Amino acid sequence: MTRVPAYFDAFLTAVAGGAEIDHVHLGHWDAPGAIGPARARAGFAQAQDRLSAALIAWLDLARGHLVLDVGCGFGGSLRTIRTCHPGVEVIGLNLDPRQLAVGFRRDRRRRNATWIAADACRLPFAGGMFDRLLCVEAAFHFASRRDFFAEAHRVLARDGVLVLSDIVLTRPPLPEEEVALLADGLEAAFGPWPDKWASLDAIGRDAEAAGFTLLVTDATANTEPSFHTIAPGRSDRPTSGDVLRELHRLGCLHYLYLRLDKR
Repeated sequence: MTRVPAYFDAFLTAVAGGAEIDHVHLGHWDAPGAIGPARARAGFAQAQDRLSAALIAWLDLARGHLVLDVGCGFGGSLRTIRTCHPGVEVIGLNLDPRQLAVGFRRDRRRRNATWIAADACRLPFAGGMFDRLLCVEAAFHFASRRDFFAEAHRVLARDGVLVLSDIVLTRPPLPEEEVALLADGLEAAFGPWPDKWASLDAIGRDAEAAGFTLLVTDATANTEPSFHTIAPGRSDRPTSGDVLRELHRLGCLHYLYLRLDKR
């Protein structure tokens, strides 16, 4: 079985202690250059809501749609869909039953929503079942984006749409031993990350091979203030986000919004 990223243990511990955590993804700022560390930390939850809302808007939802949220975490995006689009039915899917349990407990309506534990690369659904798929900041953890895209294409109806945010890393122009240290740091803090240096061209080829047309928006600059929050750069207490901040500093981290339309 594919392992769950270890950083979720800390989130789950915080939730068990009473923390209200809706999202575990980065945030979106419309004017990132004006956002300093203090403002980023203070507005991080709202920025996470904006990122989720931006991706949901790209789904072009309509009454009667059935939506699958792949890697749904604690269900924050799923709840946003249900609030903004009450005529839409949603299913949250996650590999980790612990995260699903948190989402289920917070689901106060329990209507038009289902929670399922399964692997994104082996979706337990009939072909053509869904109108839309959403996947927020999870695909780089999957064993294979190619397999996920093939499964997404299979379960989407005619004219179906998959919208996702993804982190794409360019191999840094550093000596091999330094690249290996960064790769080890990524795996330790954020693994599983099977294909760390997958290029956007390769992802595009996989999407096209699965039967999708791909549209890409680069949101790297908009997510940049997130690193003030997840990796504040305290030398006396390194954080798990330090390796992402370093890759971002090197210009090797690209945060992308992807829309894949089924052909």
